[in-house]
Amino acid sequence: MVRLDSVKILLPNECLNYVSDRGIQTQDKRRNDIVKDKVSFTNTGIRGLKNIHIDRMRHTTTIELSSKILEGNYIEGINKNTIIQALEKINYTNLVSLNLNKVLDNGSFLKIDITDNIKLDNQKQGEMLYRTLANIPLAQKYHTSFWKTNSNLGVVWQGDQKTKKDRIIFYDKSIELRKDKSLKNSGYQNKVLRDFFGVNRFEQNITSLKDIRHYYQNTGITEVLNSTTKANYLKFTKMVNRNTDIDLRLFGYFEGMKFFEIRSFMGDKGICEMFEFDWHRIERFVRTHNESNYRRFLPSLKKVYNMLNVENKASDFDLIEEIKQKLYA
Repeated sequence: MVRLDSVKILLPNECLNYVSDRGIQTQDKRRNDIVKDKVSFTNTGIRGLKNIHIDRMRHTTTIELSSKILEGNYIEGINKNTIIQALEKINYTNLVSLNLNKVLDNGSFLKIDITDNIKLDNQKQGEMLYRTLANIPLAQKYHTSFWKTNSNLGVVWQGDQKTKKDRIIFYDKSIELRKDKSLKNSGYQNKVLRDFFGVNRFEQNITSLKDIRHYYQNTGITEVLNSTTKANYLKFTKMVNRNTDIDLRLFGYFEGMKFFEIRSFMGDKGICEMFEFDWHRIERFVRTHNESNYRRFLPSLKKVYNMLNVENKASDFDLIEEIKQKLYA
């Protein structure tokens, strides 16, 4: 089932039955012609409802909200079974009144965060889990960041492409929720924390209509939520399926190597061992001791790192396969 967290919805104004006069009015004129006529609601007072913007010139309305608006059903996300609950909650604000049938028939998504909540059976948990994922070999070019703060524990894969936003997150959702001040005052904090206990969230941020259509062939609210496409499974599988995954363990360390290659190998081996195969510390060491273009040393160093780290490698592959299975389920 498609489950979304933060979304931006586009509606024709005919979906509005009523608009409160409490919004911020913005109107611009050029000579006698009105060129801008908008009503905005930004301080909605509702957890999970970010803003509503009504454009009277273009006859369109945009609404930004998240699955927090579902209150105790937060873990379900915005899906085909909860979309009505989310829309009704907007109507309860009395800022606007939505015609629910028209919204479902005519509304579309401009941005979506696609989420999957999974519980892993793998023995690696907590910090070790996310450190492992931060070091897995990827088929595509991604900048990988490991995060560990008081309110975050996880890994972020950020695509190197300049033409599109390509960002995927895998993190411990319960840590984030325990620091959420608005949840503490909600009255349903205990239920949400119980629901998310032991949950790892996989989240993909889609910010263009082209990318939404890539997965769902459509941007319509009903069409997307009723789709059977498993977007996060497809994304993760594409990331980790290497086209040329040569297992260096099949070869002796020095077979076919020239002396300068052996010397380079032994140097890289020493660096890996010095930092106990913690790739982030290794990369920081290389960056510290190279004033410019330190990245040119990383590919060969990473090959040695992957080859020597054989004890962890088998379990890492098991972890990848488990995540894929859970995302597909």
